Amino acid sequence: MAHVFRVGDVEIRGFSDGLAKTSLDYVMGMSRPDSAALAGGAPDGSLFMPVNNFLFERDGAIVMIDAGTGTASQPTLGKLPDNLRAGGVDPASVTHIVLTHLHSDHANGLVDEAGAAIYPNAELFVHADEHDFWMAPVEESDPAAVKRARARNRINLAPYRERVRRMREGDEILGCAPVLAPGHSPGHTCWRIAAGGESFIAWGDLVHFGEIQISHPDVAVTYDLDPDLARASRLRMLDMIAGEKLAICGAHVSAPGFGYIVRKGRSYAFEPAV
Repeated sequence: MAHVFRVGDVEIRGFSDGLAKTSLDYVMGMSRPDSAALAGGAPDGSLFMPVNNFLFERDGAIVMIDAGTGTASQPTLGKLPDNLRAGGVDPASVTHIVLTHLHSDHANGLVDEAGAAIYPNAELFVHADEHDFWMAPVEESDPAAVKRARARNRINLAPYRERVRRMREGDEILGCAPVLAPGHSPGHTCWRIAAGGESFIAWGDLVHFGEIQISHPDVAVTYDLDPDLARASRLRMLDMIAGEKLAICGAHVSAPGFGYIVRKGRSYAFEPAV
């Protein structure tokens, strides 16, 4: 079942790709007892993180934000295509996919197990820095995780190669404008989406552990390629979002991921919209 959130003249529908099993071991800069007190989880530190995706319609286009994990990861993931169909959306009807970045839980769901496009009529929007980093040739000196992601993104983007639009700051298509927020990945992007005089932000992996990193934005995660740069991007974006009172669509905050960021002393808090 899709959840609905309205910003200005845009109705945003939230669809789940499932729950990703993760661990507090990936938290950097906070003790295990403190992180467990905020995020909960099992005694061994494991917990489940929502993978939220979003969809809206504009000017005859059906625009989806990120594409989920596909079915080759965990059994609790890869639910997006079926959830879209259950919500009355044929994946073939999606005309545009806005990608916050090209990590597995956001881009592996572009293709099925045979490497065919799940969204055969969609054009992809991705920041040029992100595209060019992950589509660069694999180097022997690359860390293992980078090698795997580069190899996988060649599969993910192959059926879309004639329909990939590399975006930069100042570009805008269908009201979607990229705001570069690097660190988690080199071209990690928050998308500012116009909504009839208002705007909302699809922030991708600006935050992984919502219960921790919104109130403690200095905390990084080992998923970040550059934790210091990711931290700086998070602080900058949270300040802007709270200051402008923008709605957010968060990939890994409490499902379905809609809400607002408010200042709380020298830090921030998440206020769910539904």
